[in-house]
Amino acid sequence: MDYQLIALDMDGTLLNHQHEITKRCLEMIEKAQKIGKQVVISTGRSLSEMQLYLDDLKMIRYMILESGACIYDLWQQKMIYQKTFDSREIEKIYQTLIEQDIMLHIFMDGYSYSLQECMHQMAKYQMGKYQEMFLQCVKPIKDVQEFFNKYQDHIEKVNFYHCSPQSREVSLQALEGIDVVKACVEISSLELTPKGVDKGVGIKHLCQYLDIPLVQTIAVGDSHNDLEMLKTVGLSIAMGNANEAVKAIADKVVSDCEHDGVVEAIEQNLL
Repeated sequence: MDYQLIALDMDGTLLNHQHEITKRCLEMIEKAQKIGKQVVISTGRSLSEMQLYLDDLKMIRYMILESGACIYDLWQQKMIYQKTFDSREIEKIYQTLIEQDIMLHIFMDGYSYSLQECMHQMAKYQMGKYQEMFLQCVKPIKDVQEFFNKYQDHIEKVNFYHCSPQSREVSLQALEGIDVVKACVEISSLELTPKGVDKGVGIKHLCQYLDIPLVQTIAVGDSHNDLEMLKTVGLSIAMGNANEAVKAIADKVVSDCEHDGVVEAIEQNLL
């Protein structure tokens, strides 16, 4: 198969455990782009959370962001696709939030927001490794209820960061009656996106926009929120550090993120 596009997850895939993109990965991405292949980012992060990497990734044009809730054209600096919750879903999400000790993370129009006091104690919510990035890239909220009331029709994604996996299970049970996409990630995090939104849907929209057949696409990932993307593309590749659910559905497994598995994926299958 003459593959034309490869979609790369960020955390645990393109980024190593130090949250860095290695020189070898950047060189391989540039090599693929120079021969006319499309290398795109597909991440749960917002555009603002990608700011730290945009200088290194300036050769990349398209990013599937917020687990498929929006697609951004970096070169023209514009959104080409967005999907938001409706107000009834937001009301149920808000009620679930206030019943537990949860750190909230909201995504809207390419930016992300979180409660100011929680951003300084993220280890409590099993997210300490991201605290520095949050303090640099995430906009602080002082009044959560006011924010939800004002922007309830504009929210694209909501993350709940729990103190424990058991607390996450409580949230999942509370949200059983709401028809949204729920993805368990990290140790005790829960990602919520509108119905019909996931990374697989994101790559479908982008391929339609670029007129690239899905059979000519590759995706590389490591976590539960990558599953639909991996099921959608022509060739699915799991990182060596991927969880077992991801490895079970993947066509291939490459080295882990500490040993440039992305380089293998591009070199062996796209070039």
